[in-house]
Amino acid sequence: MHNMSMIIDGHTGIEHSIPVAAVYDDVKQLWAGSNTAYVPTLGVGYGGIWGERYWYDKTDVWKHPILSKYVPANILEPASVRRFKAPLEDYNHFNNARVAKELQDEGVDVLLGAHGQREGLAAHWEMWMFGQGGMEPLNIIKAATIDGAIYIGMDNDLGSLKVGKLADLVILNQDPMQDIETSDDIHQVMLNGRLYDTDTMNQVYPTKTKRGAFYFE
Repeated sequence: MHNMSMIIDGHTGIEHSIPVAAVYDDVKQLWAGSNTAYVPTLGVGYGGIWGERYWYDKTDVWKHPILSKYVPANILEPASVRRFKAPLEDYNHFNNARVAKELQDEGVDVLLGAHGQREGLAAHWEMWMFGQGGMEPLNIIKAATIDGAIYIGMDNDLGSLKVGKLADLVILNQDPMQDIETSDDIHQVMLNGRLYDTDTMNQVYPTKTKRGAFYFE
């Protein structure tokens, strides 16, 4: 009820999922008639076990080929090696994601929020969980890029590939339109026009520069 009153009062966005397993026409019509965006943040979704825990349960997070290179083992492993298990029906993020997709279908701007959880990987989990709720890959990518840029008034600089925008890019090895869960198969990253190799984090353009050692190496 607090979330609904925020929409009525004209809040620009609702951040964190509404904690119910389903919504009906009253909520859909109200939300679609507003300009309030929705950032469900499925990784810490309410109403059941957090979505983040699903990935610790079902995948070997500590073996992730990128994460394990750049996060010290003494930070990564305690949260991921010894994990609890739960049946799929206990993970409410599936319901949260389905509701987000239904609201998006009604015209509500649904955006990605990874909550600063697991370094970098949480944003990919968020996209994958949108997919588990039935959202199409193109709409997931829009939620993660241009729609969020529009929401914060930065779409002239961020959110899509266009001459004059900031040169911040992620270059993938696979096509996420075919399988959104390949979005973390990253070849290179460009930050403000500087291109970095994922395997080493060495700069490869415009000049080749080897990175310094991390404190834990």
